[in-house]
Amino acid sequence: MSSVLKILPLAGLLALAGCGFRPLYGGGHAGTAVVSQLDEIDVGLLPDRQGQLLRQALEAELQRAGAPSFYRYHLAVNYGWNVQIVGVQPDSSNTRNRYIATAQWTLTPEGDRSRIIARGSTQAMDAIDNIDNQNFAGTLDQGVLRHRFAKRLARQITQQLAVYFRNHPDRG
Repeated sequence: MSSVLKILPLAGLLALAGCGFRPLYGGGHAGTAVVSQLDEIDVGLLPDRQGQLLRQALEAELQRAGAPSFYRYHLAVNYGWNVQIVGVQPDSSNTRNRYIATAQWTLTPEGDRSRIIARGSTQAMDAIDNIDNQNFAGTLDQGVLRHRFAKRLARQITQQLAVYFRNHPDRG
């Protein structure tokens, strides 16, 4: 039984290879080139605390080997989020809020920020329950939500950039 459990993951990888699956960050020279290009992206400054969280999350996702010695690309991100009330009581109070965060990004060469190499957008959604007279808990929930949004959006932007570099190895 133990040998069967060892063979199953290998069989799964072989099945993925047979259908054309390629790892985004790995897979030989192409994967190494993608990682090095991601590492050369300078993330532009973002306003307010939520922007700082998103910038930190993007830097952590993109620059996995630490800060590079030079930047080849500049990433500009516009970020915002909206609130929708989804749980309404008969007395018109709300019990649940849905938050939708969106980010639009553009990638430009570091020396010529007017020339757009790539652009994209991403979105994340989450919700928080409102509990009467629990302001501290609500504040904590919003803080956790902001961190989750930053990490989700950063991961999605990084994946979009990696796909772009994978499909356009000669650009930039």
